[in-house]
Amino acid sequence: QFLLGESDLGQNRAKASQRALAELNPSVVVEAHSGKLSEAFLASFQVVVLTESPLEEQLRVGDFCHAQGICFIVADTKGLAGQLFCDFGEHFAVDDPAEGDPVSAVVQHISQGNPGVVTCMGTENFQDGDLVTFSDVQGMTELNSQEPVPVHVLDTSRLEIGDTSSFSPYRCGGLVSRVQEPEECSHEPLCQALEKPKIQLANPEDLPRTRSLHAAFRALHAFRRERGCLPRPRAPADAERVLELARSLGAQQCPLDEDIVRAFASVSAGDLCPVAAVVGALAAQEVLK
Repeated sequence: QFLLGESDLGQNRAKASQRALAELNPSVVVEAHSGKLSEAFLASFQVVVLTESPLEEQLRVGDFCHAQGICFIVADTKGLAGQLFCDFGEHFAVDDPAEGDPVSAVVQHISQGNPGVVTCMGTENFQDGDLVTFSDVQGMTELNSQEPVPVHVLDTSRLEIGDTSSFSPYRCGGLVSRVQEPEECSHEPLCQALEKPKIQLANPEDLPRTRSLHAAFRALHAFRRERGCLPRPRAPADAERVLELARSLGAQQCPLDEDIVRAFASVSAGDLCPVAAVVGALAAQEVLK
């Protein structure tokens, strides 16, 4: 833990970290809370992030946050593996679904007519039905203040827009830009996502390993409930018990990678700052959303 030193041993971790954490950004108020995570306490937040939390607490807090419309995130690391879960509610608006650079083209000419025709370079980046706006147009300035209008792609250099017959004649300049329409997506609460995880991977060959780690994290929670601690490092008996628990947690859609589960269990008691930093950075980016 980057914010603590040997002098902090024996202290509450949140309180000991508070001063150093607050110094990172004086514009952010950082408060430490050492009481229970009651519903009254949680209700005041827009986002709740749980780390190193038992599964029972994750489910309890996750159900409450989902019902109250509070964004909920679980971030955890065990040894070399990390876990991140996000529930942003049933009506979460994504302002930039494409997550790419804005699509725009330099205007060369706009005709007066019904419909008007825009001549520009780069129409291959537009599709029929795209909503566009205009800026810095000289002459036909009415377009600069117009609401987004749909386009029809005629060819590699021409776009068809609405009625421009009553507008001033086009002189020069201008930029036509595609408007990114927000999309709404729905997130499942943790209790549902655990039972039927939806995993999308760029490389399908990674699917067995990913599903095995998902089962291993669940088995680790069960082991902790059973034994009151995490598996001992490099203890074959403990690793085998985690594997048994992973097998018993419902039917897998694909076979378990038993070597992965054993390796995960053998190092799960270790905390590595680099792994925590990577998963923590990903969680922080989700918080900003």
